[in-house]
Amino acid sequence: MPSPGLLILAVVTAGAVVACSLVVNERYRKVAPEQQEDRLVFPALQRQVDAIADIEVVRPGGRFVLSRREGGWANMGIGGYPARSPRVDEVVGAMAGLEYAEPRTGRSRLYRKLDVDDVTAGGKSTRLTLKDAAGAVLADIIVGKPKNDVAGTDRQGVYMRLPGDERAWLVEGSLDVRHDAAEWSDRMVVDIDARSLTALTVRHVDGEIVALHRDRPQDLKLTLKNLPPGARVEHQHQIDYMAGLLQEVRFNDAKRASATDVEAVPAFEATGQSKNHLAVTLRAGQPEEDGSVWARIDAQVTDDAQASNRARREVARIKSSFSEWNVKLPRQVTDRLKIRLSDIIKTDTTSR
Repeated sequence: MPSPGLLILAVVTAGAVVACSLVVNERYRKVAPEQQEDRLVFPALQRQVDAIADIEVVRPGGRFVLSRREGGWANMGIGGYPARSPRVDEVVGAMAGLEYAEPRTGRSRLYRKLDVDDVTAGGKSTRLTLKDAAGAVLADIIVGKPKNDVAGTDRQGVYMRLPGDERAWLVEGSLDVRHDAAEWSDRMVVDIDARSLTALTVRHVDGEIVALHRDRPQDLKLTLKNLPPGARVEHQHQIDYMAGLLQEVRFNDAKRASATDVEAVPAFEATGQSKNHLAVTLRAGQPEEDGSVWARIDAQVTDDAQASNRARREVARIKSSFSEWNVKLPRQVTDRLKIRLSDIIKTDTTSR
């Protein structure tokens, strides 16, 4: 039979556990009253979706805003270039559907383990703030790590914290906001595989031209068309590298076109033609310090009778997407534009 001392200790312990439980439950109730209603993190947001005018995204790499405009969303992080509306709508819908699942740490020193610390350099958290046209905040959240198998199920979840609150939470739902500014837009400029090129010409600002072509349709590689007399191709790998100029080209930044952005006489003017009679022209200014280059893009079909429907659609897409925009292209494009004849050929210097 337990001693009186042990019985008293058991009663005291049980009382302490109950009291602790009541305190914890009260704290959770105060931290997230929404959980007691319908578990939604932002209960009113589903009724306010159409009122959202701006989405502010703050990441360790910087801050940018997506703004609603007539006809869609503008990505102010890259000069107002159109944002990918499906991606924006997906994120807004995901925020409106977030549901509390499990309370997590309330200790600030542990926030970083869940990526829910305040956004600072070196961190991985993202803060997402939705505002209406008057600037009133409709929803504000710090988004952390994703998590699979919420509560032992196959449901997706993500760690989060409401700014100013101590308690971090695991919430049910998928919220992918870890994109840099340009990634909120469709960055594809052009994609012509090197094997599909029939010709590629690059004119440098000093007038030098590097002209490549496919001598015969069955040839696997392009060759130099304007080979100077007394010279031979010594570095075919430079031609092969240059042939990838228009392959999977994506921009890093964008801005409204103006006459001063790309010089009247561009540093580089390149035109590539494909087997399906698509021609794409790229006019680029002088390279930036990081090797990137600002450029204008245009397209047309070279043979209206023979051009494929795919070529026509690509011309329409390029003109629609870039007729009013300059785009910043990565260094890989610049490195190909800069190839000179002297990088490809060797002049015959045999004795007379």
